[in-house]
Amino acid sequence: MVGRNLQTLETTRRLGEIDRDLILEVLKSIYARRMAGDIDGMMNLLSPDIVCFPSTSWGGAHYARCIKGKDAVREAFWHRHINYVNVAGQIHRILIDGAEAVVHRSNTIRERGSCITHTFDSVDFLRFRDGLVTEFCEMPDGRAYDAVVNFPH
Repeated sequence: MVGRNLQTLETTRRLGEIDRDLILEVLKSIYARRMAGDIDGMMNLLSPDIVCFPSTSWGGAHYARCIKGKDAVREAFWHRHINYVNVAGQIHRILIDGAEAVVHRSNTIRERGSCITHTFDSVDFLRFRDGLVTEFCEMPDGRAYDAVVNFPH
């Protein structure tokens, strides 16, 4: 075993803490930028091969396909931003396990044309690689239905 570098349990634990802290900071930044309508700022935190909104994730708004790549994801979020204003958002819980995270949050959005507001909770599932989001799936509760059916998709 001479000359072999073995990673101790303590080193592994510390590396896990660094990754966890990085993921936590990326999550906080993504949601802050989303709340501010900074779609391009959000894109800086996504991997080039991001996969977003699987066809089963939005109930009433059936996406015909996964949205793949930064350009497609940017367009999807811009469409939402054109039609809805983020009024309020609150993160209730974040659970990080390795390179994956789950976020429970509340959202209030307002339709730009009608000024109707919708408040609902979402559970978001995210996967990370090299400090960037590679997968994102947002699961809103049933109260989101009225807003979701009007989302551009």
